[in-house]
Amino acid sequence: MGLLGTRWEAEHEGHALVVSRNELTKGFSLEWDGVEIAKRSWSWIGLGELHATAELDGKPVEVRVAISWGGLSQLEGKCAISVDGKELGVRLVK
Repeated sequence: MGLLGTRWEAEHEGHALVVSRNELTKGFSLEWDGVEIAKRSWSWIGLGELHATAELDGKPVEVRVAISWGGLSQLEGKCAISVDGKELGVRLVK
């Protein structure tokens, strides 16, 4: 967990997905190839879900982000990202 933000990254078929959480407001956003496609500006404890649609090979795909409690071993929380129901490998960056 960064001082002012937490960031998770994933990749799907050559596309970069980034979830960024602001530790002051606990809001978070989802980027697809550097373009913000979903945002939650405020959250009570920094947990919750985002749903968005992105374009993959000219077709719309559903992108889902869920940030959940990670327990005492993961105080920054757990971030899960799926594209059309397929869970992606997510790495904590900061």
